[in-house]
Amino acid sequence: MKQRKMKQLALVSLVSALVLSSCADKDVYQGERKNEPLKPTEVFDFNLMQQVKVNVDYGFTNDYYIIFDLYSQNPMKKEDDSWVKDESLSPVYSAPTDKKGRYSGTIQIPSDITEVWLYSDYPGAVSPVKLTISNGALNYNQVDYIASLQAKTRGITSGNHSYLDDWMLISEKVDWDAYGLPSNIEENLSVPPAEILYSIQDTYSKINGKKIKDLHPEWLNNNTTSEIKIIKDTELSLVFISSGANFNNTVGYFTYPTGTVPTPATIQKILAFPNASPISKTSTDKETQVVTRTGALLCGHEVKLKYWNQAEQKFENKFPAGVTVGWCLQAMGFNSGNIVNGMGIRYSYSSMNSDNSQRVVALRDGSTDQIVAIGFEDNTDFDYCDATFYLKIAESNAVEPGGPELPPVNPPSNVTTTYRGTLAYEDQWPAQKDYDMNDVMMTYQSTLYRNVVSGKIYKIVDEFIPIHNGGTYTCGFGYQLHNIETNRVRSVDVSGPAGWRVEEGHSHPTVILFDDIRSVLNQKFTVTIELADVESSQVTPPYNPFIFVNGRSTEVHLVNYAPTNKADMSLFNTKDDVSNIDAGIYYIARYQEEINIMPFAINLPTLDFEVPTEYVKIYDTYPGFIDWVKSKGTTNKDWYKKKK
Repeated sequence: MKQRKMKQLALVSLVSALVLSSCADKDVYQGERKNEPLKPTEVFDFNLMQQVKVNVDYGFTNDYYIIFDLYSQNPMKKEDDSWVKDESLSPVYSAPTDKKGRYSGTIQIPSDITEVWLYSDYPGAVSPVKLTISNGALNYNQVDYIASLQAKTRGITSGNHSYLDDWMLISEKVDWDAYGLPSNIEENLSVPPAEILYSIQDTYSKINGKKIKDLHPEWLNNNTTSEIKIIKDTELSLVFISSGANFNNTVGYFTYPTGTVPTPATIQKILAFPNASPISKTSTDKETQVVTRTGALLCGHEVKLKYWNQAEQKFENKFPAGVTVGWCLQAMGFNSGNIVNGMGIRYSYSSMNSDNSQRVVALRDGSTDQIVAIGFEDNTDFDYCDATFYLKIAESNAVEPGGPELPPVNPPSNVTTTYRGTLAYEDQWPAQKDYDMNDVMMTYQSTLYRNVVSGKIYKIVDEFIPIHNGGTYTCGFGYQLHNIETNRVRSVDVSGPAGWRVEEGHSHPTVILFDDIRSVLNQKFTVTIELADVESSQVTPPYNPFIFVNGRSTEVHLVNYAPTNKADMSLFNTKDDVSNIDAGIYYIARYQEEINIMPFAINLPTLDFEVPTEYVKIYDTYPGFIDWVKSKGTTNKDWYKKKK
């Protein structure tokens, strides 16, 4: 009887073992090498970011540093009568150049980006420029880029362009090319000092949504800023700075005796720039979507003006004392190489305009009396940035003093770059389990503050929000600035739920935000860290973020990110973990043959990642995941944007 019962128990045990075996997760690796550490050649780091070497050279000859942005799509959009930057878009990277307009460095951007738009609103920068990432690098040399554009149609036409009868050319020999580049442009660029460019860029633009008419109504009173009164014989040049207009406008000038009131019937309009549009300006055909260039001017393009002596019916090189110089703009005046009526004429003298509006704001440079900044308004938004120039005055003390001055502006002192993403964790490490990758999900927005002159990072501001808790374990969250020493941190301040702490006992600065995600779900933590000037490569977000599970010692990090000093190292190479600590390989497991390896955490470069379905493996929710892993990141780089 006892022997029969023993046989029955053995049979039950065998059946139970078979049932358990058949119920085991068929995707979990069951082979002989289950815990054998991975070789470096077997590892894929599951990184959705790419390192790109960036070389930018604007070719400035004077000391002038600017800030540029890189966007993953064209940052410009049409708004009313102007091209404006789409403020709803965020750059993937921002940086300052050195004093000669150069930048060289390695940046981190999402790996699915293959082309970027280089953008800067600083005068002198051709913008935007579409660039392609090639062999892990972005290269831009502005001198070469301009030459490539000019080479296509550099020649001057044979003189078949027409212009309006009430305009006059400075010389019978003056002509222009198909883009409106006049033949009497000076050979060398005449770029003003950097402080003038900073002031023009800041003044003739919208500031927090406000324009010149809102910020400086006193400049629009009785033409106080629009006319230039000559008190000493002098030569004058008009130098192009920039244009934010949608229109291709024609710009010219006129003179009249100082003290008299000009009228359209008593002045002679003289052409200076047939098309006041920068070389970067383009238009897109609505039907074919073909993009064509519509401008030709560079910051610093100079035209020497001449005085029209009405009495003697001739041009003179110098403007005599006793005359006043005014300005005129033919709105939408340049069309297919010709000067046409377009939307009509705008004058600097208010009473000459049908709406009595002042269409020009001219501001003196306070440091010299030989530079006057000039901004034109071509329609109705009155930001006066539709065409900006400066008047170059050959003689000192040649124009009447007084009147509003160009506000001095300090050069840029800092620039920010913001990284955004979602962190997704599997809390079962070192076991694999369901791999839905939604046990802990955090969004982050991290902004790095860089000193423009030194190029060093002096502050970081991190915003973390725990957005989903799909696990049953008690999970906390923290992050470590793993590439800097603790003495590089000057202060840490956190706003948000209570319980955060700067954790002691680490070789690198470590911040713990919470110990249980369930108590802080959907609440925001803002961490401000003041730093003792470090390299940007040392604090690339999201740094080394991790969760800890059912106590402080069980940490889960991104693949190949080392545990902190508080982690229990004995857990490595147990259950399903195949880390190779000696080779710097952490938090990874062997998986089914089709995928081979799997992570326990992923950094996704988006705030819009949809939560994976509960108890469904991530590659069943996001089918592109499998090919991305099998290719080791060379294909399906945007898999996280395509949910099943």
